[in-house]
Amino acid sequence: MNETAGKIAEIINDYCKNSVVLLEKRIDECADEILSYIKQNAPKGESSRHLADSFIKTVIGEGNDTVIYISSSSKGRIVHLIELGYRHTSGKHVAARPFLRPAYDIFSPKMLEDLKRIIVNGAT
Repeated sequence: MNETAGKIAEIINDYCKNSVVLLEKRIDECADEILSYIKQNAPKGESSRHLADSFIKTVIGEGNDTVIYISSSSKGRIVHLIELGYRHTSGKHVAARPFLRPAYDIFSPKMLEDLKRIIVNGAT
């Protein structure tokens, strides 16, 4: 009986380790997909320093404590104005040109479904 319990515990432990690796990989892939979408769809101005080129993926920590976020490395003070729109001091309304929210809306639901599948089915 102890031998069987030990085998079951070993199988469960392997299943958990493999699932965690797959979950981390899928989350990282989703971050790459979102970053790629943002770089393709962010507004491009007339200068050579485009907003799209300023976005980077940053990974902090490792294992269960990993945090991945996407941000603008140099133009963070204007991103929300472009994404949400604003009223200029002259009174002119500048329309929103969303590119961040659509990226998350497109790729996050698929990633969540993949995470659920990995948890339920493991490596298969």
